[in-house]
Amino acid sequence: MAAALVGGAFLSASVQTLMDKLTSPEFRDYFTRTELNESLMYEMETSLLTLEVVLDDAEEKQILKPRIKQWLDRLKDAIYDAEDLLNKISYNALRCKLEKKQAINSEMEKITDQFRNLLSTSNSNEEINSEMQKICKRLQTFVQQSTAIGLQHTVSGRVSHRLPSSSVVNESVMVGRKDDKETIMNMLLSQRETTNNNIGVVAILGMGGLGKTTLAQLVYNDKEVQQHFDMKAWACVSEDFDIMRVTKSLLESVTSRNWDINNLDILRVELKKISREKRFLFVLDDLWNDNYNDWGELVSPFVDGKPGSMVIITTRQQKVAEVACTFPIHELKLLSNEDCWSLLSKHALGSDEIQHNTNTALEETGRKIARKCGGLPIAAKTLGGLLRSKVDITEWTSILNSDIWNLSNDNILPALHLSYQYLPSHLKRCFAYCSIFPKDYPLERKTLVLLWMAEGFLDCSQGGKKLEELGDDCFAELLSRSLIQQLSDDARGEKFVMHDLVSDLATVVSGKSCCRLECGDITENVRHFSYNQEYYDIFMKFEKLHNFKCLRSFISFSSMTWNYSYLSFKVVNDLLPSQKRLRVLSLSRYKNIIKLPDSIGNLVQLRYLDISFTKIKSLPDTTCSLYNLQTLNLSRCDSLTELPIHIGNLVGLRHLDISGTNINELPVEIGGLENLQTLTLFLVGKRHIGLSIKELRKFPNLQGKLTIKNLDNVVDAREAHDANLKSKEKIEELELIWGKQSEESQKVKVVLDMLQPPINLKSLKICLYGGTSFPSWLGNSSFYNMVSLRITNCEYCMTLPPIGQLPSLKDLEICGMKRLETIGPEFYYVQGEEGSCSSFQPFQSLERIKFNSLPNWNEWLPYEGIKLSFPRLRAMELHNCPELREHLPSKLPCIEEIVIKGCSHLLETEPNTLHWLSSVKKINIDGLDGRTQLSLLESDSPCMMQEVVIRECVKLLAVPKLILRSTCLTHLKLSSLPSLTTFPSSGLPTSLQSLEIVNCENLSFLPPETWSNYTSLVSLELNRSCDSLTSFPLDGFPALQTLDIYKCRSLDSIYILERSSPRSSSLESLTIKSHDSIELFEVKLKMEMLTALERLFLTCAELSFSEGVCLPPKLQSIEISTQKTTPPVTEWGLQYLTALSYLTIQKGDDIFNTLMKESLLPISLLYLRVFDLSEMKSFDGNGLQHLSSLQYLCFFFCHQLETLPENCLPSSLKSLLLLGCEKLESLPEDSLPSSLKLLAIEFCPLLEERYKRKEH
Repeated sequence: MAAALVGGAFLSASVQTLMDKLTSPEFRDYFTRTELNESLMYEMETSLLTLEVVLDDAEEKQILKPRIKQWLDRLKDAIYDAEDLLNKISYNALRCKLEKKQAINSEMEKITDQFRNLLSTSNSNEEINSEMQKICKRLQTFVQQSTAIGLQHTVSGRVSHRLPSSSVVNESVMVGRKDDKETIMNMLLSQRETTNNNIGVVAILGMGGLGKTTLAQLVYNDKEVQQHFDMKAWACVSEDFDIMRVTKSLLESVTSRNWDINNLDILRVELKKISREKRFLFVLDDLWNDNYNDWGELVSPFVDGKPGSMVIITTRQQKVAEVACTFPIHELKLLSNEDCWSLLSKHALGSDEIQHNTNTALEETGRKIARKCGGLPIAAKTLGGLLRSKVDITEWTSILNSDIWNLSNDNILPALHLSYQYLPSHLKRCFAYCSIFPKDYPLERKTLVLLWMAEGFLDCSQGGKKLEELGDDCFAELLSRSLIQQLSDDARGEKFVMHDLVSDLATVVSGKSCCRLECGDITENVRHFSYNQEYYDIFMKFEKLHNFKCLRSFISFSSMTWNYSYLSFKVVNDLLPSQKRLRVLSLSRYKNIIKLPDSIGNLVQLRYLDISFTKIKSLPDTTCSLYNLQTLNLSRCDSLTELPIHIGNLVGLRHLDISGTNINELPVEIGGLENLQTLTLFLVGKRHIGLSIKELRKFPNLQGKLTIKNLDNVVDAREAHDANLKSKEKIEELELIWGKQSEESQKVKVVLDMLQPPINLKSLKICLYGGTSFPSWLGNSSFYNMVSLRITNCEYCMTLPPIGQLPSLKDLEICGMKRLETIGPEFYYVQGEEGSCSSFQPFQSLERIKFNSLPNWNEWLPYEGIKLSFPRLRAMELHNCPELREHLPSKLPCIEEIVIKGCSHLLETEPNTLHWLSSVKKINIDGLDGRTQLSLLESDSPCMMQEVVIRECVKLLAVPKLILRSTCLTHLKLSSLPSLTTFPSSGLPTSLQSLEIVNCENLSFLPPETWSNYTSLVSLELNRSCDSLTSFPLDGFPALQTLDIYKCRSLDSIYILERSSPRSSSLESLTIKSHDSIELFEVKLKMEMLTALERLFLTCAELSFSEGVCLPPKLQSIEISTQKTTPPVTEWGLQYLTALSYLTIQKGDDIFNTLMKESLLPISLLYLRVFDLSEMKSFDGNGLQHLSSLQYLCFFFCHQLETLPENCLPSSLKSLLLLGCEKLESLPEDSLPSSLKLLAIEFCPLLEERYKRKEH
């Protein structure tokens, strides 16, 4: 029995949109006023009405009848073509209306001519009538066919509203996985030996949809796990295995910052440093790659973790689990029918309703549905989300008896297909559109809503709600049905993701209308197109699209592998302007886009344009003819200095992001964009130039972030009042910035007073304010949502506002208040109000506080109330406060991190006055002025310091006691301490893991007799320090893994101690850059003894291996910068290094020529870079031909290089970079490999002119 289609057919929403447009007064009026054929309009309306009533029946029957599915697919194309045609007519009508309005304001005699011109556009009425006739004929054919294939008239069932409970079911409600969680927890927390490299790997194995990721999330967020591990990070690996992306993801998760580095070697070293000697938990979710070498590459930075460090992997493949795991594989089993019912009912009814539900018939039917879930949690969860909107037993029975359970598609679970089938029509379009995103791609809620809006998926006929609100409702609906899930490692709750199986479903139901380039199978009727950016996107990649005319979306997705990319100019100038139906165009992060062609103005259907993070300098004037444009994203276009004068023509614009640009004045016409909801930057113009602050009143719906600059241009404070900021309740982040300090302090104060923001504000920044005091609203406890406050460069203010009253404030920064001398009670509360109440708790939520550049601040008075003033403060930074003496808060129970820079008197504070100092974990001290005595660190008490940095303390004569008495010090950096000459005879704390000594020329290195005590020291850097050091033993420190020595004046050799075992070396990375005065640097050891060495970087005038060269077999990366070596490179054995991937040769003409002539490079090589060869004119091409893995070849500043030999480039090469080779005249064009994707030529004048217009 086939179930009634409760949700509505996919095409119903499109048909309804067409009907709304055809029957609108504006549309019909335009037909009447022009020569368009009204009878065709009515004919189209009739056909659509006839088709609308059979769509539900067709969508239901297509499940089991392929012919009807084919009929629907063809109808979908016809409907889309009809949408495009009506959108073209709507645009012409809008243009006619706007240009007629403009004509009224011009000279009257021109009106007739202009109006006549409007009616003779390139899209002439005859052409439109012709297109209308063709589409009407197509639609009539479908009407006739609908009868022939037996489609019946039906009426869609009504979708009931949801229960008024939360739209997101709590993922921590675990069903049927208690034992699984306990097993995984026991593995993670066990003290048993793991492997030789300290890492335990727990593999969670199971088919898709079994809940592997959810189980990993539950364990990852468990309180006991959080307490057990020092550090946690989560990375989604997915099918597209990319070591660089995963490494970056882990780094960013650990450090909470972006890593704009594309060198995998550097990223791995950084991750290794950060995870060193810490007990960490890393989750690698959705791992597919079963190559043992790739796994080894991925986890190699983890090996220095503290014993007990763990990696959890989730995978669907037994072989992947076997390659990785060190514990028994934990295979997830199917849920029992009882557990499936429990999970389904929790999502369908809510936990409270389960306990009190007495509808036994509903439960009986529900249990039968649960049995059909096949034991898969994702099936039970999504069906629960579907049933959450069903309140009648007949609806549950309908789902139980659906034909979809009989589908034979092995890739799509019937339960998921059912969840889709019962979506309302408009939601089906929104869901299917998500197939354009790569699997596991983090979805941003706002971006997705704006894309849906641009594609016309949101039903604007629902009165009373904005399109964005409708989009939010759609998103919440998909979220509540578990078709979208929140990312587990997103603390801010702004990123979401689709489960792989749900993504597969979206791909299936979207059919051929949505296509990702990487998935192939692109047809000419594709509507929505997306792709992953590569470093260089050549025209050939998109060539197939050139003849396509139906494209609505062209979206690039940037990869973490590259921080920016390059796009063929032919794509921008030729391909894209030919796509007249484009609604969405995203070209973000293409560094070479500095302008758009004038033909961009021909893309009149464009509604979403994203060119953020490009180098665009200005927009063409033709952009102002994009009347349909809703979203314009220009964020981080730092070369952009202006907007088009007539931007006011963009009457549909709702979101304009110009944050991070260098625009210095907004066009006056922007004041006419009254639909704006996002305006990230508002520039106040000077008198009679630009925009007045009061123009903000024209944007009542502003939301999100708003920065107002040049407030010094406000002439009349009443204009600030007229801006009416207080009423803009959806603004969450506000920055108020004056362009310069004003001498009219009273007027400035009134202006700030008038700019009182809404109480919902979350973040506020005030910069260059010229008043002598702050308005009363700043610090008012009614701002209950404010979590961040920054007051910078308000140099005339002598006191701070009562910030302590803000109940939710977490982050506070005070900077550049030159006249501030004392911080007292006014900082905590308004005197006579909260302060008089014994229960008042100032700064109850503050976690971070920073004071910077307060030159006259000399006193910080404590809060005198009963309670502690900073109960949750974790981090405190004090920069450039030279007059501040003592008087720091004496009790900070949660403090962990202290930064003190340029506060000379403060550093002389006696440590016994600061009760919290012994509990600080990280301290960073920079004396700056050199007069500092470090009394602050001269405590005899044991302390908990883990990381210490001391810089620019000229008078420091000895290592401070607080460092020497630390029982858990792991990282120490000493920099620019010229008076420090010796370490204590007993050395430093032996818990050290990392030691950096920089610009300490007079310091004698650690006493050699203590070296063997440092069993935890794994990283050592000496940079322009320890001038007395002449040679260095590589095995002096038993656990040393990374050694970096830079420009140490007397150091001219390295060696291995005679007493060492030949296999004792733990060194993995060795970098030595000899001082310029050293003529010969000697390696006095047999290199093969460094059995663990993976990276070798040597820079010196002349290099000598006095005991011969036999390079260690594990070497992966080598950089050699020298003009002469002994013995010659022919004896190095490079060709036997099967792990070598990266090789850089600098200044070594003889070395490179010999390597080429003798073909001495290993076939494992991926990257070869050649720098600063001063004599080489050409080389033997045979030296590269055999390198079957080489992908990247670079010649930089080889000034004499004239030619590249014919047939020298291997067939695997993807990138060839030529920079600063002034004499290079030609390339072997006939033998350039077909694999080559990037040919970059810069500062090669003889080549540039020849190749700058050609693409390879």
